[in-house]
Amino acid sequence: MAHYELYVCLTKAVYESAVPSVLQPKLGWDNYTYEEDGVTVDETTAYTPTWKEAAFKGKLGAPRESLDGGLIIVKGEFSLRTGELSAIIALGSGLSYPNNSVLTKTEAQTLASGELFTASE
Repeated sequence: MAHYELYVCLTKAVYESAVPSVLQPKLGWDNYTYEEDGVTVDETTAYTPTWKEAAFKGKLGAPRESLDGGLIIVKGEFSLRTGELSAIIALGSGLSYPNNSVLTKTEAQTLASGELFTASE
């Protein structure tokens, strides 16, 4: 299966919005409601998280925020075969780099060590 460990540089607005639906099985989880006995599951609902929620649940790498808070870099493993990578690439359609850009490890390191993410001395 074609899975690629990549980095994604998201705008704050996208980071705080729901992940694309194709990523729900990987990044989402189930929420449960219980009957009055507190033991028996009454209903199970698939939850589609925001990118931020997925990161803090440990489903993505630790987020790295730009100095102004407008960009966040996260690491994840995404499938090309199932359309996950295509959905992430579509988030950046028509936007300039680095807004909602898919990055290699080297590109992410270069961006994170640059002026947008690192204070100058």
